Amino acid sequence: MIPTAGLVLGDRYELESRIAIGGMGEVWVALDRHLRRRVAAKVLRAEFAGEKTFLDRLRAEARNSAALSHQNIAAMYDYGEQNGSGYLIMELVQGEPLADLLERERTLEPAQLLPVLAQTARALHTAHMAGVVHRDVKPSNILITPDGYVKITDFGISLGSNQAPMTAAGMVMGTAQYLPPEQAMGRAATGAGDIYALGVVAYEALVGKRPFTGGSQVDIAFAHVNQPVPALPDTVDARVRDVVMAMLEKDPERRPRSAASLARSLEELAGHLDVIIEPVAERPAALITEPDGDSSPRSGALTQVWFAEEPRSDAAPAEAGGAADADGDDHADHDNTARTDHNDETHEDRDDDDTEENWDGDDTDEPPTRPRWRPLSQVDPAAPTTPPSPLPAISATGPAAVAGSVPTRRTLRTRQTAANRLAIGVHRERLGAAHAAGGFIAWVRSGWWWAAGIVAMAAVLTVVALWLGRLWEADASMAIASPLLAAALHRPSQTRE
Repeated sequence: MIPTAGLVLGDRYELESRIAIGGMGEVWVALDRHLRRRVAAKVLRAEFAGEKTFLDRLRAEARNSAALSHQNIAAMYDYGEQNGSGYLIMELVQGEPLADLLERERTLEPAQLLPVLAQTARALHTAHMAGVVHRDVKPSNILITPDGYVKITDFGISLGSNQAPMTAAGMVMGTAQYLPPEQAMGRAATGAGDIYALGVVAYEALVGKRPFTGGSQVDIAFAHVNQPVPALPDTVDARVRDVVMAMLEKDPERRPRSAASLARSLEELAGHLDVIIEPVAERPAALITEPDGDSSPRSGALTQVWFAEEPRSDAAPAEAGGAADADGDDHADHDNTARTDHNDETHEDRDDDDTEENWDGDDTDEPPTRPRWRPLSQVDPAAPTTPPSPLPAISATGPAAVAGSVPTRRTLRTRQTAANRLAIGVHRERLGAAHAAGGFIAWVRSGWWWAAGIVAMAAVLTVVALWLGRLWEADASMAIASPLLAAALHRPSQTRE
């Protein structure tokens, strides 16, 4: 099968345009006719069609990729075989490989590189926890989306747990420029090797060239084993140099103990350098406005609380305001999602038209943020503690006259207790009658079944006994009936005498 535009795979995926050609397959943009979406299709190259070795590798890639689910790993959707060839259907990532970015920019600043390294380390940790070693971590297999997310791809030579070996003795799988020393020496591939390869990627991004070169792939592989890693330039932050050099240790035991540990180290370093690891699409929050210009305070059953906008500061945001009791204490017990009215005087310098729907960022350098609200008594201690229109006071007139003596609290409690006991007694009597009726009905039902069973069993035994004794014959029946008839005939004659 030769991959061409218009070829339909599995009566579902139509190839549209080729993206790239790899050592084993071609990657195409394909249209999923069932779901009406575009996907990435990796098709085995035409010269390898029918080759069992390459089909086995493609099947292993499908199994290893399907076992992984992470936001920084290109998702695997489907696998199929057609006309002696195989294909993978994967998530179509809109972005560019890190290799293209390095070819264009030559080097990257730590602020650009740390997010890529941290997200890649997270993805590798997910793969390692699933028992999958990538074995081919390099810039061309690290995709970067326009919004800054990282997706690692191409598990073509990955090694899964309990996977049958597919390489001959002495054969080394991987790209020589990013090959870990232990794999170059023929040892088994582990997660530490992926960390070393990621370190080579980091070194290349910071310096603009790979740490080891040579006239052939073998020379480069032996350089990873025998030659020390060239020092990073002094222009690179010392903390970044330490992390990268730790990733490039010859001894796997001296590297970060896991990809998760490496990701944490990179995230801590990014925090010190004020670098955001994972971009978050921040949209301007909708401003809280007053309905119909109403500036009246929010009212409760017993209290009224005025709320004002708290001035923005670098301090940690406090919880949303709550009700103030008679002593002036604050209780943050209301729902944070409750809508709160505020005074016009607290936001005179904010344009009411700059809402989430029409904010374009032209008026201010930063998008408007959601204001924080606290009781007015906290914002302005000199503010009045009572609103201009307080709740109506309770009537001061006495209660209406009551005929007869007013019962005491103990009398009322005694009456209530007696009523409760009476109700409980009636309820128990009804429950007892219901239980008794239910038990009798159940006993009748169970007894009827037992009686029917006994009668049926007796009938069966009688039939069996009659058949065994041949009592159906006429002679036998007459022999039994003759004495009875004689006794019946003889009895009347004795009576007459």
